[in-house]
Amino acid sequence: MSLLKSDDPAAFSEFRTENNTGLLFTSDHNGDAIPKQLELLGVPKYELRRHVAYDIGINAVSHYLSKRFSAPLITANYSRLVIDCNRSPGSPGSIPPVSDQTVVPGNIDLDQHLRRQREEEIFYPYHYAIERHLKRWQPAADQYKRQVLIALHSFTPVMNGVFRPWQIGILWKDDKRLAQPLITSLSEDKTLNIGDNQPYSGSEPAGYTFLKHVPEHNLVSIAVEFRQDLIEFGSGAEKWAENFALSFEKIWPTLSF
Repeated sequence: MSLLKSDDPAAFSEFRTENNTGLLFTSDHNGDAIPKQLELLGVPKYELRRHVAYDIGINAVSHYLSKRFSAPLITANYSRLVIDCNRSPGSPGSIPPVSDQTVVPGNIDLDQHLRRQREEEIFYPYHYAIERHLKRWQPAADQYKRQVLIALHSFTPVMNGVFRPWQIGILWKDDKRLAQPLITSLSEDKTLNIGDNQPYSGSEPAGYTFLKHVPEHNLVSIAVEFRQDLIEFGSGAEKWAENFALSFEKIWPTLSF
């Protein structure tokens, strides 16, 4: 018996995938959907509006940037509490029984069959969609020397009682060819506090989206983290997406990788 029914959302959504500008946006924690038969995982509704369930504000940021750059966007539609599309299947964070002190009864003591259902119907379809798009790029590889994947995320302003001061974080692993000029450009505005591998490191551990797709396709990649209190509402999401876009537009033509 399948997990997703006909009235459940699709595992992922794709936008502008007919375009090939050498740039792809992904959003691993974009959606907050929960399959109906999981009955909200036993979590109170008010908890599902917290950062533990999805990346608050990132949907508006993602669509703004996709439209501005006429670039493809692929989004995961299900809550990270159902299965985290940026964690390796079977890892501790993949299907969390507890997330930032929120207990998830529907994730406790899951057997392998129920885990595989979520992987096969939600996790892998999302990553197969990314893979299909990247393979469609291959014939045009000579045309676009700068094949770039930007994974979009947002982070809670307070974790474990500690305020996080960064408005935007640029996460990278090993390769700083894109990250360093972007951090430099964003930091030209002295009113901003830009995180260099903050509030998370892009290396320890690197997310599944990076580990799966970037080495295989020899991509240049970063993850961008926007602080959630700044982008929770539409006007803020547009403002901070534009701040990022202005710096990216400035450096994009100068890159020679």
